[in-house]
Amino acid sequence: MRIRRMSPLASIAALAILATSAQASAPGWSTPHTVTPYRVGTYAAGANGQAVQLFGNGAVQTMTAQIRAIKSDATQGSAVGVNAGAAGFDLPRVSVNANGRLVAAWTLDTEGTAPIGLAATLGSRSSLPKTASVLQTDGQSVSDVATAVDASGNGVVAWIQSPQGAPGPTTVKAATLRPGLAPQVATLDTRANASLAYLSLGLDGTGRPAVTWAVNPGGTAVLIGVARGDGTGAFAPAFEEQIGTAAISTLQTFVMGNGGMIAFWVEGTLPSGPLHVKTTQAAPGGNFVGEQALTDGRPGRGQVRFAMNASGRAAVLFPLSSGGGTTLKVQLRTSSGTWGNPRQLGSSGRYTNGGNIGVDAKGRVVALWDDGSASSKAATRVLAARSSSSSDPLGSYNQVSQRSGDKRCRIPTLFLSTSGDGLGLWQCSASSSGSSFSPRLARLTKPS
Repeated sequence: MRIRRMSPLASIAALAILATSAQASAPGWSTPHTVTPYRVGTYAAGANGQAVQLFGNGAVQTMTAQIRAIKSDATQGSAVGVNAGAAGFDLPRVSVNANGRLVAAWTLDTEGTAPIGLAATLGSRSSLPKTASVLQTDGQSVSDVATAVDASGNGVVAWIQSPQGAPGPTTVKAATLRPGLAPQVATLDTRANASLAYLSLGLDGTGRPAVTWAVNPGGTAVLIGVARGDGTGAFAPAFEEQIGTAAISTLQTFVMGNGGMIAFWVEGTLPSGPLHVKTTQAAPGGNFVGEQALTDGRPGRGQVRFAMNASGRAAVLFPLSSGGGTTLKVQLRTSSGTWGNPRQLGSSGRYTNGGNIGVDAKGRVVALWDDGSASSKAATRVLAARSSSSSDPLGSYNQVSQRSGDKRCRIPTLFLSTSGDGLGLWQCSASSSGSSFSPRLARLTKPS
């Protein structure tokens, strides 16, 4: 049986005391709306409220893709079904550009015995797509997907595929989607005797894609695979380089406007640690050089999160174990390449499931996380911080408004656009026992 990503619904205890510095309402955040529950889904935020949702509902064997526009007040528009000619829906990915043009992709997974296929579509927030193309996966199963869309509305979908239920080489592919044309599929790399994971995809300022992935040959150092495209659908031959000196638990790469790249990864043993966050940079068309260690320590609850804008302004959110709970640390990079010291975000030794972080085009950083007392072993509220400029160290934070009947809110996800506005999604319960949770969606308006 395949494992489907679902939000946990375990009951949690009440939070007794609110931290003084977080009692005021978080600036820029609206009161959240209750949105229609969905089984599997995700959102994407474009500039100035150009947001969409890609989701699926119903039985796994018959579930299909649906898409809707999210209005400027974070309320949801009507859902449109997207016909791919086959049932199945998982691993949804969607990207939106500043003009509301979008690319969406999802795996055709029915949790059956057949290989997991892949579908993709182009459209816009004002003209939602109703049909999708099934991409060429050679009868193999897709395990990871990434999307990106350029300023003209052309989309790129990258994925990893391997034989279903049998040993064999693993392949990385990418498809370029243009309005009115069939998808142009390219094979980026085929790798035997190694596992491939942690796929990343980004576009430079001229729409040229770069795809990276982790290569684990087993028993040897982890490598990063790299394939760069020219923007026409063609890609140069892929190459591999060693990164780090130990096993990694995540790898994420970002593409800058000039075509350079910055990669982040985490080394160490989960869950005990210690974990070490590291980074390295590649010049346009060049190799990765200058490995640098960032934050490290014994991991707390939640995942390490990375964010970067096209100028190279970057942020790392790292949960550390402390005081019987978790303390969140943030480390920021200037666009010129200088890393600051790790700084604490929020109060120390709290209960949190972790958070998200984002960087807009002007270098302003946004963080969103849930919070509760360590003794209660429950998160009951959502906190937010936003820097006012590219030099603001992200020190102050506030509580995001909750609906009047909500007793417990947790597990936030941030969808930030280049303009500095976006969406926050989390789960809330109106029950004091936390027996059931429903999704809430709030709008973050861009700074004035």
